Amino acid sequence: MISVVIPLYNKAQSIVHTLDSVLAQTYNDYEVIIVNDGSIDHSQQVVEQWLVSSLALRAHHSIDSSFRLINKPNGGVSSARNAGILAAKGEYVAFLDGDDLWDSTYLEELAALIKEYPEAGIYGIGNCMVKDGASLPKMDNTKAQHRMVNNPWKENLYFWTGSSSSSSRANLIKVGLFDERMEYGEDLDMWYRLLLLGGGAISTKVLAYYVQDAENRAMHKVISLEKHIPYYIDKYAEARALNADFRRYFDQEMVGRLYPYMFDKHYRKQAKALSKKIDYSQLKFTMWLRMVWPEIYRIYEKIKQRKASE
Repeated sequence: MISVVIPLYNKAQSIVHTLDSVLAQTYNDYEVIIVNDGSIDHSQQVVEQWLVSSLALRAHHSIDSSFRLINKPNGGVSSARNAGILAAKGEYVAFLDGDDLWDSTYLEELAALIKEYPEAGIYGIGNCMVKDGASLPKMDNTKAQHRMVNNPWKENLYFWTGSSSSSSRANLIKVGLFDERMEYGEDLDMWYRLLLLGGGAISTKVLAYYVQDAENRAMHKVISLEKHIPYYIDKYAEARALNADFRRYFDQEMVGRLYPYMFDKHYRKQAKALSKKIDYSQLKFTMWLRMVWPEIYRIYEKIKQRKASE
């Protein structure tokens, strides 16, 4: 059985569409755990109403007891996902954010991927971004494939997101669950650890939809550096020392995430200190420039953009 974990915080306007997309699945051996993380809007009431209104339809599909709502005090998305993992009864856990959507064949495709690659540390399925309220695009999946990715650090693949990633419950617990200190990049932190554990299996079918402009998106917020993944670069010290490909991939990612903080008076000193832990020997010169002389790099960017527009 697959346990679907949906963290929920102030998604009253979108959670019904998300739940409808799960209920429409062609694969029925699953349970759904909705973790209401102390929402202060009407998210809890909306879900409770949906559970009642969908009862007949769920009974028709023989999944009348497969949807559960857990209410907990606010602790952040990592805390919510961890609560769902610990409450899960399935051998595998699939994650879906409370404002994203799945194609009706998503879980069917995931089950096939798991059967083909039971040794994988993490499973990823193709995804794309859509605008809230827009019709879902019809994707050409005729050339889609399944494959094992043993070295994602060289391929720069983005099949692992908060709504298109899955793993065994045992592996999620083995790597230590989600890091509850983080509010941004916490999903990447988990995917990195799972990929380092056992590689990843992917399906290139696009079956997950990230609603880019949904309400209460973390990407719309200013995140304090202490709650962002670059602040915890030291937790990857061993993996970075042992795996040069991971170090290059990870350090490049951290440059991009630290750069905006270099212009913030409150975080500049911390950001500079963290930037000194990055190994620039494997990175482009411009990445070193971005961290050491951010003001000069900004001028370089503007000149480059001006030339590109001429």
